[in-house]
Amino acid sequence: MATIGVSKPYYAKYSAVNGAVSYSGGGVMGKMTEVEVSIETSEDNNLYADNTVAETDQSFSNGSLTLSTDDLSQEVTKDLLGVVAQALDEIEGVSDTEVTELIFDDRQVTPYLGVGFIIKKRRNHADRWRAIVLTKVMFSVPSDSATTQGESIEWQVPELTGTIMRDDGETHMWKREATFTTEAQAEAYIKHRLSIGAEAAAAMFSRAGLNIGGEEV
Repeated sequence: MATIGVSKPYYAKYSAVNGAVSYSGGGVMGKMTEVEVSIETSEDNNLYADNTVAETDQSFSNGSLTLSTDDLSQEVTKDLLGVVAQALDEIEGVSDTEVTELIFDDRQVTPYLGVGFIIKKRRNHADRWRAIVLTKVMFSVPSDSATTQGESIEWQVPELTGTIMRDDGETHMWKREATFTTEAQAEAYIKHRLSIGAEAAAAMFSRAGLNIGGEEV
């Protein structure tokens, strides 16, 4: 299938206790514009027999996630990067008392997150929606860059880069995915896996006759 789009970047805070992985406090980052997932595997570990390679191993080592959204709000930035948010102190010439200040300092504790998004694909004139959930990710503080406005607008969007890891579950999962016939189903799948509005997502899947109780969908 050819890829023709990407949408719905969701996140949720990751937790693991005694091998049980759970998510909480999730939401949507914004409107997605681009995503790239790069995977690194272990170096070739070949078993030679009869003068040739009889077995080999290339296990997942780690990966990187780069994604862009139309905007990165202060609330989302606080959740993704673990920075401190507080009301802005009084400053002469600033009359807006509703402004929130983000502070990047020693108090920043960058959290582990689950991240999900949807890739739209097409084959033989039929669209499908591939829902991907990366089970454990940590984002880096993004760089700041901008270009001055000229005669025409050059759209510039924020970019996030994160490290993909195995989670702390029994099988050390790092990704799960499923492909659906509607975007709504794909979105419900992601929200269910990340425990975002889980009851509504489960009800939607039930109406569609799909099982989300086990590991397979």
